[in-house]
Amino acid sequence: MTAPSVVLTAVGGRSLHGATYAPEQQRHIFHRIGQLAAAIRTSAPPCPVASTLRLGKVERHLNGARPHLAAGDEEFIRTTAEKAADMPAPDVVPTHGDFQPIH
Repeated sequence: MTAPSVVLTAVGGRSLHGATYAPEQQRHIFHRIGQLAAAIRTSAPPCPVASTLRLGKVERHLNGARPHLAAGDEEFIRTTAEKAADMPAPDVVPTHGDFQPIH
């Protein structure tokens, strides 16, 4: 297994932050973003991983999320994570950062 890595690359163009486009232009832009995301995800074959979910990580994330959880959420998350702990880990694939527009 290779070590996890991050590759940052510049993509030609200009930032969409704060830009306003007509609906048809927006559809075209998001279609192209989808093509870029798909190219990233399929740029290398999936690699199996020999690890399982670490419940300690769940607790750490719950500690950070607790102020934002509704009644019963924490128990649901913990129970779901415990049920998933014995499942095989998903394959590792190339991923991309967040392509969501900032409002």
